Order: sequence, then structure tokens, then C-alpha cells
Amino acid sequence: MAKVRSIIKLSGTIGDITFVDSNAYGFHGRKKRTIWEKSDGMISSSTNQTQANLMAKIIFDAVNEFAPGFKNGQFWSRLVSVFRQQKKANLAYNYAGFNGMEMRLDYPTSKKGRFMLHHKNEEGKRSLELNYYLNNTAGYRLSILRIAADETLLTPLSIEKLEAEIKEGEKTGNLHFHFTALPEDTQLLYVLQCEQLKNGILTGLINGKSVVFMKAN
Repeated sequence: MAKVRSIIKLSGTIGDITFVDSNAYGFHGRKKRTIWEKSDGMISSSTNQTQANLMAKIIFDAVNEFAPGFKNGQFWSRLVSVFRQQKKANLAYNYAGFNGMEMRLDYPTSKKGRFMLHHKNEEGKRSLELNYYLNNTAGYRLSILRIAADETLLTPLSIEKLEAEIKEGEKTGNLHFHFTALPEDTQLLYVLQCEQLKNGILTGLINGKSVVFMKAN
């Protein structure tokens, strides 16, 4: 049977169908393209992600300068995840969610010992007390980074670092750190870096180092 070929060709748009003639597909009709619009939920999700990124970047930049060369490829996503989980749980953004988070899971602080932070009032001034219980008799340099931000966590107010050294054989003790005074409602996050010493000199070994986030009681 012979094939029948239409000699009628439409042009332009009828309803949602536009008729076109192209070298690739010949004469054909295609449905009218629509403008893609974001839903309110997608806009809200994008805004929340942007805010989480901005809050995380303050921490990310400060800690990378504090412990250069120590981060790995998972560090950024783990930072952002803390804020995303807080939003998912309908919690106000806060630094408490970072308490106990290791910068690197493969080099945890628990291998060095146990550390606890407390706020102390000494002669009318507030100080930070670090209690340490080491697993071995090695010497260590203990550095504390204090990240201070406003209530939105989007504006850093102060980023300070203090350090002290523990001599070989001093397995337990207390250290006091005196940071500059800040308003009572300031949001604070502390980061403890523990670096092993040998004969009073940093070993530079990655397995002799750890970095952990801490909140003070």
C-alpha cells in the first residue's frame, strides 16, 4: 500500500503546540515551553543553605588558620551539617552543636587524653580553666582558639588564640587562660589543639596532633 503524505503544513502556535520545521527533525510540533518557578519551600531551603554556609565559613577559616594543613576533605561538609541539622530540628542556630566534634575523625583527641573546659571567676575576672588527663607521659603544647560571634553567628566579634605547654611526665593538671572580656550574650566556641612535643620541640607528626571543638561549662 502506498504511503500517504500530507501536503498541509501548519505554522505558528495553536494552543500549547508550536509547529516548526528543522533540518534535524523535519516538520513537527512541540509543546510550548513553560517558565520554571521556584516554590516557597525551595526558596526557603536555598536561604537556609546560604546562611549555614556563611556561619560555617567563619569557623572554617578561623580553624584552618589555627591548625594549618590538618583538615581533610570532609571537614567543610561536617561543619555545615551541624547547622543544617539544627534547622531541621527547628532549633535556633547555636555553637553548642559542635561540642565534642573532632576536626579529623582519624586523629581523635581521645587518643591523647581527656580534656574539660570550665569558666572560672578569679578576683572579679572571668577566666577559662582547662582540666587535662593525659594517656601517656609525653609533653604537649595545648592551644585554645576562642571564636566569638553575635547572636546571629554571622558576624565574628573576636577570634583569639592562647597556648600553654605541658612538660613530659605531667599527666594531669589544670591550666588557666585569660581571654579579653566580651558581652555576656556573646556566642562562644572554643577549639582545642593538642600537639605532641619531644624535648620541648613540636614533633610535626600528624598522628601527634588533634583538634576538637569544645563548649565551656
